Amino acid sequence: MVVQLDSTTYEQRTQEIAKELIAQTREKRSLWSKLGDQMRLDDKLLDFAMANPGLRVQLFHFIDTLPALQSNAEIAHHLQQYLGDESVELPSSLKGILNFTDYNSLPAKVAAETISKAVQTLAFKYISGETVPQVIKTVERLRKEKMGFTIDLLGEAVITESEAKAYLDSYLDLMEKLATESKKWSNVAQIDTAGDENLSKVQVSVKLTAFYSQFDP
Repeated sequence: MVVQLDSTTYEQRTQEIAKELIAQTREKRSLWSKLGDQMRLDDKLLDFAMANPGLRVQLFHFIDTLPALQSNAEIAHHLQQYLGDESVELPSSLKGILNFTDYNSLPAKVAAETISKAVQTLAFKYISGETVPQVIKTVERLRKEKMGFTIDLLGEAVITESEAKAYLDSYLDLMEKLATESKKWSNVAQIDTAGDENLSKVQVSVKLTAFYSQFDP
């Protein structure tokens, strides 16, 4: 049996479907382009965090946990835990992207992928390494370019004495290994001397708030 369709009806329906597809495509493109414009967070996050201590502390805590998170749902959960608190001041674009209730939802996935990518980009630009050997490799590259350095560990405040002890141990390990490695470095006049005085080849910056949970400046 052959069914003959009215050509006018067929054409109208075809155009309706095409228009629906185009509209949906434009909506999706608009969403992603808007997120792309709003969420160039590698630099925006750093600028905003430097001006807002509450966000800075929470952001660095999130960066510390990120390598251990195994899924977008876990990342989304931690994002809301660290950055969703009312006491943390956020830019409007970031508030909007964190506005989800289901950690497995599409908005949560978008937030997790967008922000974690921005944080990773930020880390590659401003963090010298995740391990001491990576830090040493970065430092040696800087010295070849006649650039000095000072190193500190991520994290600005601790809430328990066990955290403070862990930071102290990490700093001691970092300083010991850098000092040992620096003995192999040849002298670079531009960064290792000032007038007739020899300067230390290793510079480490510390934050007092990382060594005592009750520190209150």
